[in-house]
Amino acid sequence: MSHLKRILACSAIGVLSMLLLGAWALSSPVGATPDEDFHLASIWCGSGEREGLCGPGSVPENRAIPDKIEESICYAHDDTESAACQGPNFQDAGFGLTDTRRVNSDTQYPSGYYFWSSLLASDNLALSTIALRFAHAAVFTVLAISLWLLLPRGNRPGLLGGIALTFVPLGLFLIPSVNPSGWAIASGALLLPALAGYFRSSGWRMWALAAFAVLAALMSLGSRGDSAAYTVVAALAASVLSFELTRGFWLRAILPIAIVVSAGVAFLSAGQTGLALEGMTQNGFDYLNPGELLIENILALPELFVGVLGQSFDGTEFTGLGWLDTPLPATVWGPTVIVFAGVVFVSLKWIDWRRAVALAGVGAAAVAVPLYILSTSHVLVGYQVQPRYIMPLITMFAVVALTPSIVAQRAGIGIPGLTRFQSWIVAALLSLANAIALFANMRRYTWPGNFNLNGGDWWWNAGPSPMMTLGIGVLAFAVLAVMLAELAWRNRSRQEVEA
Repeated sequence: MSHLKRILACSAIGVLSMLLLGAWALSSPVGATPDEDFHLASIWCGSGEREGLCGPGSVPENRAIPDKIEESICYAHDDTESAACQGPNFQDAGFGLTDTRRVNSDTQYPSGYYFWSSLLASDNLALSTIALRFAHAAVFTVLAISLWLLLPRGNRPGLLGGIALTFVPLGLFLIPSVNPSGWAIASGALLLPALAGYFRSSGWRMWALAAFAVLAALMSLGSRGDSAAYTVVAALAASVLSFELTRGFWLRAILPIAIVVSAGVAFLSAGQTGLALEGMTQNGFDYLNPGELLIENILALPELFVGVLGQSFDGTEFTGLGWLDTPLPATVWGPTVIVFAGVVFVSLKWIDWRRAVALAGVGAAAVAVPLYILSTSHVLVGYQVQPRYIMPLITMFAVVALTPSIVAQRAGIGIPGLTRFQSWIVAALLSLANAIALFANMRRYTWPGNFNLNGGDWWWNAGPSPMMTLGIGVLAFAVLAVMLAELAWRNRSRQEVEA
């Protein structure tokens, strides 16, 4: 591909990505992600006390935050209530301050995400929320495209596969949001490919990928306490994929070792860590002894994994997007599960011990982490541990499955790929899942239970109509999916020619 064509392709991908993520950013009102009242309050106070935005509370642990934050979640947990309950003046500028304990004053979450997001906080809660959603979408888009350009050709399928196979619908919902899980998910998709590419590269490209890996790790460490643990998994998996008994490997391994040490410190110092290690609830299933509880959770664990891909699971608890109050039909998770399982299965046609060990390690973490938290909390799958908590591990699993080891790359052995026809089928199935998920999410807030979204009683004061937003999101994803399918096909063809 010529330099001009590469620029045009990257520009088109960037525009389509922003249209897609922008549609998702507009698809839900202020307060729509889990615990968003807490996260919005923490963002508005992320830079400390600021006149008119965040003030001291009635006690040291409290803060005075915009009263509209509490009002924004009036529809939470009731899937028959539209966002119109926020009131006709909710999106206007101005608010009063109210005392609350629902804020990150005791650093239960890392402060990095809240600090940087607070730079866009203003006296208009709705406008700032939309600005933050688009800013986070833009950051991820720029980082993903930049990493694609930096990576060696053999490492690019891992990046593309990790995003494409796991982001519909949960990643598309959370990346353009004000929830710190968006940063955790972004880091899960970017850090491992960056480190694997760093081991494989030399010269300026190696240093650029090293800097990129540090940035992705900082995003992880600044978002959630549990994300720090996943950073360790990413660094170890990339190191195993690149392992060689050479001096050069050990010199390069200084970077992932430093990331592991930093992540370990961040994990142990995060407030969330104590909750996870000690258990997140005292109201568990006391009729089950620890052994019975473990067996029940092992048998039900796939529900949690499939929840990442859109399965709502109401048998019992977590039910889709939002505050776990936006169930999605089977036509969302059916195609995403088929695509994920099919592509990963094809990738295992040939595997060496490095990739096998890395894949087993990430898979073991995806099993052990939720089982441990469920056991300490004494609850069954469906409670406490939400799919978004473990999504970075599922994304990493796809990345490793589609990333050849350094020895395999040097031998000219890539990952077994799909035919062009198969790639188009993948694009079609994911496009279908995205379209239905986006529609279901928008209908939940505009006009629950109805199909003409323009006839609902909630929407933004400015911007495209609900049906136009839906059309933009559906079309942008479909075109983007076709472009990426072709890009992946051509990338594989060049690898085979070079081999």
